[in-house]
Amino acid sequence: MNRTPQPKGENWFQQNPMKTLALVTGVVILLIVFAAEKTLQFYNHRHGVFLETDPRYIKLTEYRPLSKFMFPFPQDQQPFTDNVFTKKYPLNVDSDGFIRPSRKYAQPDLSLVFLGGSTTECMFVDEENRFPFVAGVILEQETGKKINSYNGGMSGTNTLNCIDILVNKVLPLKPRVVVFMENINDLSTLLYEGTYWNQNTWRSPIQTLHKRESLGLLLKEIFIPNITAAYKNLTLTLLRGEQDQFAAYRGKKPQADKGKLNQEFAMNLQTIVDICQVRGIIPVLMTQANRITDRPDQVVKTYVGRFGEHASLGYKDFKEIYDSFNATIRQVGQRNQVLVIDLAAEIPPDKTYIYDLVHLNDTGSRYAAGLIAARLKSVIAP
Repeated sequence: MNRTPQPKGENWFQQNPMKTLALVTGVVILLIVFAAEKTLQFYNHRHGVFLETDPRYIKLTEYRPLSKFMFPFPQDQQPFTDNVFTKKYPLNVDSDGFIRPSRKYAQPDLSLVFLGGSTTECMFVDEENRFPFVAGVILEQETGKKINSYNGGMSGTNTLNCIDILVNKVLPLKPRVVVFMENINDLSTLLYEGTYWNQNTWRSPIQTLHKRESLGLLLKEIFIPNITAAYKNLTLTLLRGEQDQFAAYRGKKPQADKGKLNQEFAMNLQTIVDICQVRGIIPVLMTQANRITDRPDQVVKTYVGRFGEHASLGYKDFKEIYDSFNATIRQVGQRNQVLVIDLAAEIPPDKTYIYDLVHLNDTGSRYAAGLIAARLKSVIAP
């Protein structure tokens, strides 16, 4: 191959004028940016302007969109159940962070959205038996309408998280109905933290992303996004149920002021109702089914014991506060003339339907779906 001879005495820069121009331009731009940054830094410090060094953001409690998981029942949860779990349960997430099956139709006649914690999520229930999905199927069959039913539940979610999800994820869907169920996550957050706006790594609504973390996250998302996602999914699968979000508080005296706790809970419920109504959405509240009876079995006693048995909050006290939260749900519904589906009263409190303290099994989930569909039918197809 013949090469064009280069004039003698010319260096690389002379031989590559376009590359040289690009290189010089890039260096000049970097110097200008660096000089501007230092000038602004000097100006800000001189005039008492201090910038937030670490960015903060509101955490959206959702699974990473388009994630796929296979969850075995956690071994450390076995003492808190008398049901048998011998397989892994799939959890597939759509592009909006809702649990599939969700968006069945591009142009539905109407949409339903279910919000709540793990009791709405129904992790250890077969996909086709999770009540947010089954309720939609029943309503389709009975009304002849094309219905998308979204499951927006996630373990650990409380009412404040639901408000964020409602505003930022649900409103754009323009659903006909939003069904909300929560109790025990709010109760545990308020008992241990005393407030929704806390500094708990797991439950704090605001998270600070430090510079090193943000740089590392950016580099991983750019160069190894698939490995990063696989690692996150694997970690979540292995550690699910084995991390105690309130480990630092076990054995300590909780904030057991029933009146104050219910007031905080009621204000968040009222906020959810108000947001829905001002946007033309029908809000529906649900009480939480449970096995917290006057004569608890051993599973229930063991589960409640995780909250820390001591003189100020024994089983009786815990039951009284928990029941008062369900009562608050009914009261907020009645005050606003909002439909309340009373699962706590309608689902029998035993292991046939509930596998631990508050989580429905397959039988309980399908039973709840029937109850929910029957009550919603009068709302969406009067």
